[in-house]
Amino acid sequence: MKVPYIDMHCDTVSEIWYSRLRKDPISLGKNDLMIDLDKLRRGGCLCQNLALYVNLHRPAGFDGTRETMAGAPPYRDPWTSVQDLVAVFQDLMKTYQEEIAQVTTAEEILENQKKGLISCLLTVEEGGVCKDSIKNLETLFAQGVRMMTLTWNFDNGLAHPNHPDKNAYYRFQPGPKDAGLSGQGFAFVERMQELPMIVDVSHLSDGGFWDVANTLNGPFVASHSNARALTQCSRNLTDEMIHTLAEHGGVMGLNFCPDFLDENNPPRETAAARCDRHRYGL
Repeated sequence: MKVPYIDMHCDTVSEIWYSRLRKDPISLGKNDLMIDLDKLRRGGCLCQNLALYVNLHRPAGFDGTRETMAGAPPYRDPWTSVQDLVAVFQDLMKTYQEEIAQVTTAEEILENQKKGLISCLLTVEEGGVCKDSIKNLETLFAQGVRMMTLTWNFDNGLAHPNHPDKNAYYRFQPGPKDAGLSGQGFAFVERMQELPMIVDVSHLSDGGFWDVANTLNGPFVASHSNARALTQCSRNLTDEMIHTLAEHGGVMGLNFCPDFLDENNPPRETAAARCDRHRYGL
């Protein structure tokens, strides 16, 4: 029996955008990526969050290789980039409207389930695309975005991330403990609560996490983070953070990248097996 699930993060829209720029377009229906409609249907997906991911420092990044090979364009204005991604998303929703539909509320997810449709929630990964403009944030909300990370892996005008190790893409290091939200970051969090748009603390520094927790009255999420008690990746959350997230009514989406499961990155094992080894001291 399939158990309906919600996946809180993927970069499929960006990958489809890159493929179109390469003049070798990828289908959302069936492809070689981790997410396509065929896989979602067979897995029993209730709702897939589709992120609009923008690298503020493209093409430099860490060494530029990963995105250059993926067909990413050279640096361009981040607001222009995210609007290009919105257009790709809207085209996908129109093309596959008999299989998947955008949602902005929990009620719409349940309605789609009754219709036999997969739901998708539009999100943004990298609050810096707004260029510190509340007006731009409101435009994204009007376009259906309902969740956003304040950062990706770079400092921006809103907040600081937990920084990646320059020598290893997924080996993250903590930022300064007091490096949290900027004044504009606090303004964004408050406005996101009003709209409402969900604040996503994945990628955010430890200081930023606590700034968000102490500012918001209601839920926030960590869309793709794990437990730091199990793996000392600084992108993962401490037990105290996880308890605080739950007390706010928020949730974590697990990250199955091996580096988030074991800092030594041994042969892959299931998250459940990793948790059992920790629980029983194995």
